[in-house]
Amino acid sequence: MRISSLKRFFQFTKFACRLHCLSAFLLLSACSSQPKVAIVKYQPIFDFSQVQSYGLYQRNDEFNDWQLISDSLRNGIELAIEQAMDSQGFAFKESSEADVIVTYYVVRRSARSFKTYNRGVNYCSYCLTNSKTGTRAERLDIKAGSLVIDVIQPKHRRSIWRTNYPLGLNEKDTSIEVNAKISFAVAAMLKQFSQTQQWIASHAT
Repeated sequence: MRISSLKRFFQFTKFACRLHCLSAFLLLSACSSQPKVAIVKYQPIFDFSQVQSYGLYQRNDEFNDWQLISDSLRNGIELAIEQAMDSQGFAFKESSEADVIVTYYVVRRSARSFKTYNRGVNYCSYCLTNSKTGTRAERLDIKAGSLVIDVIQPKHRRSIWRTNYPLGLNEKDTSIEVNAKISFAVAAMLKQFSQTQQWIASHAT
């Protein structure tokens, strides 16, 4: 019985190792064809240096009514957000206690749905500065198939930081491939959040 259990354990370990290697390979494949830097729009008068914690809206919040996506896709995005923010030293808290809330939107071909989301997060493109050009007039190039991430000021439920990145999802993608692409895109986007903090701090007068 012990030998049989040990055999099953090694078989599972071998399978898990292969799964991890496959995930890493798919992640590298996803990276190769994607842009290296996500462009950001941010609120220059917001004190990003004070942000130490983040939260996500609960599933019963109206935020989840702004777009219809599967639970598996939603779970994958939220897990990737947590991993990316945690790796940068931000503490996860309940949305009622967090310094900022992180929201997201998977861009489809429905302009109406995206407008609903934009109204929900009180997004104002002209109010935010483009990290590439340094101007407010320059909009982000958001296309179908992209993932949008906003950082929200909880008190006013207003977007103070936005970025987007192409997911490159395909109908034939396995769940492993989907999650690998999501993880890469979210990490590339949220890496820019801490860099926004550093840039604003270095230019503060």
